[in-house]
Amino acid sequence: MNCVVGKILASPYASLVRLRRWAYRRGIRKSHPAGVPVICVGNITVGGTGKTPMVAWAVGRLKEAGRKPAILTRGYKAIDGKSDEAELLRQSTGVPVIINPDRVAGAQKAIAGGADVLVMDDGFQHMRLRRDLDIVLIDATRPFGGGACLPIGRLREPLTALSDADAIVITRSDAVTPEQLQDLRNRLVRFAPDASIHTAIHKPVKIIDEKGDELPPDALSGRKVCAFAGLGNPDAFFATLTDIGARIAEKVSFSDHAAYDSAAIERVSNANAEAEVLVTTEKDYVKLAEFSLERPVWRLVVEMRITEGEQTLVEMILKAGQR
Repeated sequence: MNCVVGKILASPYASLVRLRRWAYRRGIRKSHPAGVPVICVGNITVGGTGKTPMVAWAVGRLKEAGRKPAILTRGYKAIDGKSDEAELLRQSTGVPVIINPDRVAGAQKAIAGGADVLVMDDGFQHMRLRRDLDIVLIDATRPFGGGACLPIGRLREPLTALSDADAIVITRSDAVTPEQLQDLRNRLVRFAPDASIHTAIHKPVKIIDEKGDELPPDALSGRKVCAFAGLGNPDAFFATLTDIGARIAEKVSFSDHAAYDSAAIERVSNANAEAEVLVTTEKDYVKLAEFSLERPVWRLVVEMRITEGEQTLVEMILKAGQR
């Protein structure tokens, strides 16, 4: 998009979303209670900040406490009622995942199915459903999306919206210097003085090979691989592979939530012939079931690890889940 046009459009967009949030704060627009506690995991930028592993982490803590959580997701780019993130969350958490852009209706369905607490995936901007805890994720490597709202920048709404966050989790906190991390903390405190601030990393925990066998992450060490992914932040995935010792012969990036088709599969198949294996993310792997690739496809399993303030965040989640 032309830079001048983008700036012209960004200003009214920012004003509109700011007005919308103000209307909900003042009760002019109504938020609807679900009838059970709602914990929201969201962000303020487009692209990957780690919402899926964070949702899985929160659900895990609730299950450990004996609760019966369900996940609400809008199903971004869902096809025939299925989405990559929803399928991954269903597999990794073992709890019901309700796909419905109308989160209020989705909440009713989840409760009818026996859920006693709801975790809303990517819901910070979806204020029709009242929440008991708002967790906002900020990617340390690109925290504010260039500082401008859509369409010229990556901000979904102005940074003043952060004042509604109860907890802020700085993800990929190990990918920046301590000085950069502290500077980011200082800025967040200015926008969200009442929020607790936590740090987290995306921890590679295992590799699953083409036979379904689980291997340690260092199983890729020294191997030549072709890495492919359809993510909001594919560079973070590629960097993780490099960190665990993989030798990336070729990187293939698709758009976030890309639906794999024959053209995409051909592109991956024709990647660097020297690569011993193809490596992708769990989210991408769930979309490959109907395709056959000549080279083995391995997937990297990554979990969210809270590195600072974990106990406080767990307590906030459990307390909100009891309301």
